[in-house]
Amino acid sequence: MSRRTVAVIDTGSNSVRLLVVRRLTAGAFEVLDEEKFDARLGQGQGDGNLTEEGIERGLRAMRIVTQVARSYAPSALVAVGTEALRRAPNRDRLIEAVHRETGVEIRVLTGAEEAQASFLGTVNSTSLVDGQIVDVGGGSVELMRVEKRRLKTSQSAPLGAIYATERFLGSDPPTNKEVRALRKAVRQHLDVQGRLPNLFGVGGAVRSLARLQRSRSKYPLRRLHGMVITRRDFHRMTTMLAAMSAEQRRKIPSINTARADMIHAAAIAIDEVMDLAGAAALEVSGQGLREGLAWLELRPEQPVLPDVRTASIEGLARGNGVDTSGAGDVLAAATKLFDATRTLHSLDHGDRAILLAAARLRGAGMHIDYYNRDRHAEYLVHSGALHGFTHREVVLLSALLRWASSGTPDLSPYRLVVAADDGRRVAVLAALLGVVQAAYRRSPSPLRSFEPVLRDDGLQLLLRGEGPLDAELLAIERQQMRLEAVLRTPVYVSLRPA
Repeated sequence: MSRRTVAVIDTGSNSVRLLVVRRLTAGAFEVLDEEKFDARLGQGQGDGNLTEEGIERGLRAMRIVTQVARSYAPSALVAVGTEALRRAPNRDRLIEAVHRETGVEIRVLTGAEEAQASFLGTVNSTSLVDGQIVDVGGGSVELMRVEKRRLKTSQSAPLGAIYATERFLGSDPPTNKEVRALRKAVRQHLDVQGRLPNLFGVGGAVRSLARLQRSRSKYPLRRLHGMVITRRDFHRMTTMLAAMSAEQRRKIPSINTARADMIHAAAIAIDEVMDLAGAAALEVSGQGLREGLAWLELRPEQPVLPDVRTASIEGLARGNGVDTSGAGDVLAAATKLFDATRTLHSLDHGDRAILLAAARLRGAGMHIDYYNRDRHAEYLVHSGALHGFTHREVVLLSALLRWASSGTPDLSPYRLVVAADDGRRVAVLAALLGVVQAAYRRSPSPLRSFEPVLRDDGLQLLLRGEGPLDAELLAIERQQMRLEAVLRTPVYVSLRPA
């Protein structure tokens, strides 16, 4: 499969954004570059027309991002416009100027097309099956209803951060009356039919608010994608931002100064959507419109991924040089060992899924440094494009890779994320993975059969190989004591005749 490169330019009401990606597998891509320019096309668009200043900022932004995009020689360069261009009678002035100076033609998306792309970016990077997506841009708020991983309905309201600020929040800070007027407008424009409590947030405003909440709560993970903000915390954050002046918001380190004068409008709109949807929390999606457009280029026939987690693991493995040639045998052995010892460890199907994900990533970090490969594997999971996993699962998976070879897992830095018994959970899974990795010490492996059998007197590991297995027996011997400790049963290793 060719490692095709695609560039996507989103000409939004607030920002012009570039995304350049390269296909890794049929279900994963890696980001090569990003660029953002705060063009604010929608600023001062009271009568619908783009202002002269907005057109000049937009044209400059398009020159910059086009130059960056073309440096990667992409097989496709997709440029789209959203709400600011949709509602502008004079949009052709910008579109024609951009085409004349750069050769790029901006295609103005309909509201339905924008919703479809945002949906694809979200559903292909999260665990979303049934729920709703709110996408807050500079010009509009999109609310999408998803059932069984399909987009059922979408709504668009001209209440994005720029428009909502200019139309409703004229005072600085806004008055209570102005805030109530914006909340009322959200309710008038968006009609929620039947509540689906799972709500996912998309867009730059959502990411900015997630950074603020991460800072306020001293959240232990750096990643924003998959972060969950409770209804209570979001409402408190909204109230705080609405009570501040723009200058006060600019002094908050986690808020981009370019968004300080309108981030409160986005927060109010989302807060009201959460109330309308009956959402107990907002889950942040770091992927949306641009990623969805990339999927439409890379997978035009079947843009929705059948299995987000598996695709993500395979992409992370491919992008980090993991040798997957013997993955099938390792996965089978890990499954057998987990199932054979289930009565001893009492872990569930979800825990087995984490074990198998770690087994697929066996060897991650090796290409950075052999001697610190386990630490590098932990970092790659924390910082990599791992999708469909909760933040707790990311912590467990990274810890499992970090401690599979030796040592006692330490989850103390992640108390806000993990459960009380996760220390024991990771210790058991690490010991299981450690034995399996030891059994498949060599690549290609001479081991042809790995059969764990739980007997009254302990756990027996029956091995059969082609040729001597001295290296494998020594590696298992080094892991044996740790497995015995977590399972609280003796472990015996026996060789079967070839």
